[in-house]
Order: sequence, then C-alpha cells, then structure tokens
Amino acid sequence: MGHEKDNNATDAYPADESADTDSSDIDPILKFPAYTRYAVVASCFVIQGLSAGLVHAWGVQQEYLAANVYNGDSAKIKTLGYIGTLMYFSMYIWGMLAGWLAEVWSYRKLCFVGIVIMALGQLLASFCYEPWQLCLTEGVTFGLGLGLVFSPSSVAGVGVGGLVTAPLTEFLVNQTGVEWSLRISAIYIMVLGTIACYFIRVPFQDKTRTLRNFDWRAFGDRRFAIHACMVFFVTAAYIVPYAFLPEFWVSKGISPQTASVLIAAANVASSVGRVATGFSADYIGVLNALVLSLLVAALSCLVLWPFATGIGTGIVMGLCYGFAAGGYWSLAPLAAGKLFGIDKVASNTGIFYTISAVGAWLGGPAAGAILAGPGHGTYFTGMSMYVGALWLVALASALTNRILYSRAIFAKT
Repeated sequence: MGHEKDNNATDAYPADESADTDSSDIDPILKFPAYTRYAVVASCFVIQGLSAGLVHAWGVQQEYLAANVYNGDSAKIKTLGYIGTLMYFSMYIWGMLAGWLAEVWSYRKLCFVGIVIMALGQLLASFCYEPWQLCLTEGVTFGLGLGLVFSPSSVAGVGVGGLVTAPLTEFLVNQTGVEWSLRISAIYIMVLGTIACYFIRVPFQDKTRTLRNFDWRAFGDRRFAIHACMVFFVTAAYIVPYAFLPEFWVSKGISPQTASVLIAAANVASSVGRVATGFSADYIGVLNALVLSLLVAALSCLVLWPFATGIGTGIVMGLCYGFAAGGYWSLAPLAAGKLFGIDKVASNTGIFYTISAVGAWLGGPAAGAILAGPGHGTYFTGMSMYVGALWLVALASALTNRILYSRAIFAKT
C-alpha cells in the first residue's frame, strides 16, 4: 500500500503526510483520531440496528397479518412464513458483492444505496395486499438493501436494534396498522440511515483495486477454507435458539409474555457480547477470544438448554447464549482481518457472509424437521444437541486456525 493521498477514496480519512514513517508500517486504525473512531462505530451501530433490528421486528407484523388479515387462509399464512427466511437469506447472500463494492468503490456510498433500497422496500410493502407481493418487497427488495449495508457496517447494534424496533413496531402496528407502520419505518430508516452514512469512514482504501482484479488466491489458502467452514456451521446454528426457545419455554409452562422477555434478555446480552468480546480481544487476542465465544455458545446449547425449563435457568441460558453468539459476530470479521489482512477484510467478510446464506437457509428447516420427529414438536433435546453439535464443529474450525496461526498456547493471537 502506498501513501493514502494516492489511493484513498473520499470516505477514507487522510493520512498525515508529514509523518516520517511509511504509512504501511503504521496500524491503519491509529490514523483515525479518537473522535472519528467513535463516530464510525456509532454510525455502524445505527445502521446495524436499523437493518437487522427490523428483521427481528418482522415477526410482529407477521403475527398481526396472520391473526387479523389472513386469518383462516392457511396458504397465505404459510407464504408469510417465507418472508423472514428471505430476509435472513438476503442479508447474507449479497455479502460477497457488498464487501467487494465497498472496497473498490466506497463504504459510505454503498451503505447509503443500501439504506435507500431498504426504505424503498418498506414503502412498497405498505401498498401490498398479497403475501407474494410482500415476499418481493419485504423479502427481496428490503433484503437486497439489508445485504448491501450488513457486511460493510458489521459491528454491534443488532441486539439493541431488535430490542428497540420490535416494541416500536408492535406499538405502530396496534396504533396505525401494518401499512402505516411500514411507511413510518421507511421514514426513520431514511433519516437515521442517511445521518449515519455521513460519518462512515475507513482508515484507507486502495483505489488501484477494481472488479477485474479480484484476488482469487484466498481460495487456495487452507485457513480460508477452515474459516469458511466455521462461518457456515455458526450461521446454521445461530438463529435456531432465537426461533425455537420461546416455543420450548412455553412447552415447559412459562407464559408467552415471559418467554418474550427471556428472548429480549438474550438480545440485550447479544449486543453486550458484541462490544465486550471486542474489548477482550484487545487483551487476549482476537483468535483466542473467538475460540472462547464459540465454546460458551456450544456449552449453552449442549449443557444449559436441556435444563432451562424455568425462569431462572431460562435467563441464564439466554444470557450465556446471547453473549457468546453475539460476540462471534464481532470477532469473526476481526479474525478474518488478522488471518488474511485488514486491506481485504470487507471483500473476505463478504465472501463469508455469502457462505452464511447457505447455512441460514438450511439450519432452521433442519432443526424444525428434528423437532417434528419424536414427540411431534414437544421433544427439544434432539434439537438442542443438533445445534450444540453445529457450534462444536465451528469451535473445532476456529481452534484449528488458532493453532495454525501460532502453536504457543498462551500467545496473544
């Protein structure tokens, strides 16, 4: 990398040209003044909250439509169920394209385009009356915008976004109906998202890279394949507890209202975990912190979930799982940067998010099929063991890369 005045995009912070040390010898993050770093993190936090938070909030609108608009029409209610899956799938499938566009074009501009498409998807959905139309607007259009912003702005914010937007959406749906709740969400996506995009900056951006000179050498790196394996299995496992724990708790005699509170607690723990594990990585190393997060997530499913049959144990399960699983999402891009270079973190992370789309598409249905077996929806042990096994495979992958990077047990890696 040369001096940034030659290579930087307009949304990259200019280097100090008076410095005697070559810019390649300086940690790029240290070129940001403290206030700039905080502004970047805050803006990414808002974008993540708006995007993934609204995915979590879709369930409120889906429940309202199923109960009040399409009540009794099983075919349309079944079609509604595909929208959430389309959102999750779209959030990841565009990751490779989004990461590469961010690097060769502009992080800020790409996020703004994604925000506009997200708002457009919500606005168009407010004029739809059939579930298949909502699949195109909420699932595909909104999902495209979601996919464009999710990879370049990946940071904490999802947990808090889900905690804030779900109650807000429920209030708007009950007070104004689904149509106006969608229109209002389009407005605040556009306003808050535009403000956040203004503060998006990157330490440097190599303008010599183009879409024609994509670096395919990463696919020949065994560490890359191992990291991709970890990403696949984590994504297949991650959403299952959030989707099925409320049903599990209700089957154990906990009220639906209390079950929703337990899931909200898990969302809060997820947001805290994303921040706390990032700080812990400064002290013990990114790869070490990633291994520990995956270990706690696996133990939460294998050891805690089967016994989380009361409010107390349910809170412990939700907090442990949310904290560890949330921490993964902060640490995985950092681990990719450490293993494969920070200059390619967006494109590489984008590739991993695209791989995640396959895991997101397969993990939930497989878990549902397991639950539909013995006990016909009441025997959750098989599901918890399945999810725990997925986390264990991911743990083995992360541990392998940690050993390949350094065999020193107590090294900060």
